[in-house]
Amino acid sequence: MDDIKIAADKYEILDHSPIGQFVLRRDFVVIFWNKCLESWSGISRDKIVGTNLITHFPHLEEIKYIDRIKNVFNSSAPIVFSSQEHKYVIPSPLPGGKLRIQSTYITSIPAQEDGEFHALFAIQDETSVASALESNKLALKQLEEEVEERKKMEKQLVQVARYDSVTGLANRTLFREVLIRGLAKTRRNHNTFALMFLDLDHFKDINDTMGHDAGDMLLKSVADRLKGRVRGVDLVARLGGDEFAVFIDDCDPDAAAHVAQGILDVLAPSHMLGSNEVFVSCSVGVAMCPDAGDDPESICKSADTAMYLAKTTGRNNYQFYSQDLHEQTVKRIHLENDLRRALDQDEFLLYYQPKVDMSGKVIGMEALIRWQHSKLGMISPGRFIPMAEKTGLISPISEWVLHTACLQIREWEANHYLSKDATLAVNVSVKQLKQKTFWDTLQRILTVTELDPRYLELELAESAIMDHPEETIVLLEKIHQLGARIAVDDFGTSYSSLNYLKRLPIDAIKIDMSFVQRIGKDRDDEEIIKVIITLARSLGLQSVAEGVETKEQITFLHENKCDCLQGFYFCRPLPAEVATQFLKEISSEGMSEEAECSIGS
Repeated sequence: MDDIKIAADKYEILDHSPIGQFVLRRDFVVIFWNKCLESWSGISRDKIVGTNLITHFPHLEEIKYIDRIKNVFNSSAPIVFSSQEHKYVIPSPLPGGKLRIQSTYITSIPAQEDGEFHALFAIQDETSVASALESNKLALKQLEEEVEERKKMEKQLVQVARYDSVTGLANRTLFREVLIRGLAKTRRNHNTFALMFLDLDHFKDINDTMGHDAGDMLLKSVADRLKGRVRGVDLVARLGGDEFAVFIDDCDPDAAAHVAQGILDVLAPSHMLGSNEVFVSCSVGVAMCPDAGDDPESICKSADTAMYLAKTTGRNNYQFYSQDLHEQTVKRIHLENDLRRALDQDEFLLYYQPKVDMSGKVIGMEALIRWQHSKLGMISPGRFIPMAEKTGLISPISEWVLHTACLQIREWEANHYLSKDATLAVNVSVKQLKQKTFWDTLQRILTVTELDPRYLELELAESAIMDHPEETIVLLEKIHQLGARIAVDDFGTSYSSLNYLKRLPIDAIKIDMSFVQRIGKDRDDEEIIKVIITLARSLGLQSVAEGVETKEQITFLHENKCDCLQGFYFCRPLPAEVATQFLKEISSEGMSEEAECSIGS
């Protein structure tokens, strides 16, 4: 009954009609029965909605009625059962056993499901009208008003069924109808058209920071600009949320590129949301029909795939669908499906990379995840971590990393392979940090693994910390009081407020490898490194340079008094067994010659 109630809600406007009206589903189940019809028929809405109409009016099983009514569900022309020929199509009792004289008008209206229709019955009572017309011309006026009211109601129903309530643009139903007609025209005339999918970049941030009313204002502003950018024969639709579709008829790729660039340009100027001025960009995917698909589903998937590419190539751009893109998408989807099973199939591994101070002493390790795919072999984090973040799998994967790393540290600590001041660093994802359960999860893992928190260092991306700094400060204070260390990863790649930075309970700043690897090549990057090291020292923090690969880089970092180094120059990430053997050797023998060779390899 829930689906009937949802469907019935959209027809509540019919309760205001002076005409008896009800809505029938394809299986002849009544999904709406208006108040006027309750009064006429003596059948309450509660008794008839959700039941089969024929159980109340058995004569409708006759072929002359049922076959014509069934035709309506195929979106054919309306039909009329006149009072002269079919007096009792939907009979309503009157006192004394008499029946009403009435005409029944049946038409189809789109249902919520794509390609489905409901039958709308409008029953014009003529019992009282027939006698009234003889004595009073006012009855004719009343009848005309009822007809106008019915037309108005039908127009409103069409508006609700085919247009978006926020922007006034076509909705999914109307968009699909236009797309089907466009595909049919293409097959007849051998012409081409362009289908564009676009969504707004970072729209969620506006909803979160300014509220949904401001978000709706932005959607209306975007809709107006999009409508102004296309021709009258084209269609702009809102598919939901911040997703829009643009149908450009009779269009070649050059013209489509012109329109796509025009959309980027027209949305670029600021939008006024009340007293607030905001800027918005979008990512546009373009699919040309018939090359990118010859049915609604395939061409929509092509446009969506192209839009995804536009997002991954930096946003605020447009991309065309191609066969290569299709093949990449298929591979990506298969990899996503494999990623969903990887955790259950124990395909993830942790590798460990040493961190050394300027004297070459190992002062810690960093845990780095790897995916040992059953068919594709080892897959790097750079390939699957963005996929995990997109699909929401990053949270369970990050929890597995934290738990596995804590078990490993506990083993090393129990065997005295770690010095008292050494730590194991574990990366924490943005989504994991934002979860309200993160604090409880961390405490639970530390309890289960019986690990002293002082051996654990959590590395947080600079962007994650600065996303909601006030909330993050509270959480990090609790973690710091627990005894764990906190490091800011990829420092220098995002904007950090020094006001917040000095308030954060952090222990170390990691200089992003993009700066380190340009030592000796870019003086600006060298100056940035100097500033970060000086900033860390002034705040009493440890500075860590990652991605160190050459002696030139080590010399520069040593001269500028960087505290800690990490990179391939010293040691590549090691599997758990090799890392354990490495720590065992240096803990029992100091830095043996064999261990030194392994570090330098």
